[in-house]
Order: sequence, then structure tokens, then C-alpha cells
Amino acid sequence: MTSQAPPDPDSDPLRTVLVVDDHRDTADGLCELLQQLGFDTLVAYDGDEGVDVALRERPRYAILDLHMPRMGGVLACTRIREQVPPHAMKLVALTGSDQASDREAAQLAGFDSFLVKPVMVAALLRLLQPPAPAF
Repeated sequence: MTSQAPPDPDSDPLRTVLVVDDHRDTADGLCELLQQLGFDTLVAYDGDEGVDVALRERPRYAILDLHMPRMGGVLACTRIREQVPPHAMKLVALTGSDQASDREAAQLAGFDSFLVKPVMVAALLRLLQPPAPAF
């Protein structure tokens, strides 16, 4: 089941982050951190739900755990990328292992960035910057 805060009429789509992780404590904790940093959050606890929420809500960012049962982050990323171009949603791979094979799979699937758990706040903030205005 997907849980999320009620829609906020003042929410900024450029500040919305979807967190997809089958470990509820990890997903909820990351959402809490992001909210403290000023982001609006959505959460899903498996890859299927994550794809559904991403396609329905179109957040600016989606952080997807690579290793989830049934549909992992690589397949979820591929499905999102089939319908959402990179400029419209930034996808961040999240994993507990920093293996070259995970990085390669994430890159081939269409992820924009790669994070290793535990997530460092500074690294997270660098990735979640809104696009610079065009001149």
C-alpha cells in the first residue's frame, strides 16, 4: 500500500521526491529527512507501486532501491523511463552495496544518479537541486 501525506495545494512539484524501498523503516526515515530539508514526499514500498505513483504523480525526483522483491529498482526505472523523459523526472538509484555491477545496471536502465546506504545528507542535497533557470 502506498502512503503519502494529503495533497498540499502549496506544494512545489520541483520539490517533490518519491521514495521507493521495500524496507518501510528506510523509506519512512528517508521521507522524514527529506521533509525536514523542505521537500514534499511520496512513498511506495515496492517497485510496482513505485512505478504507479511515479507515473500518476510525476514527482521531480524518485529514489528507487535497486534490490526489492518482485520488481527491483532497475526494472522500475526502465518502466518509468518508457513514459517519462529524463528532463521531467530525475531518477536516483539507492542500494546498500557499492558494486560495479549495480552501478552499471543502474546506468543502463536510465538512472541519473547513484547513492549508497547510508545516505549522506550532503550527497542527497547535491542530487536534489532544482534545475537552473534558463536564460
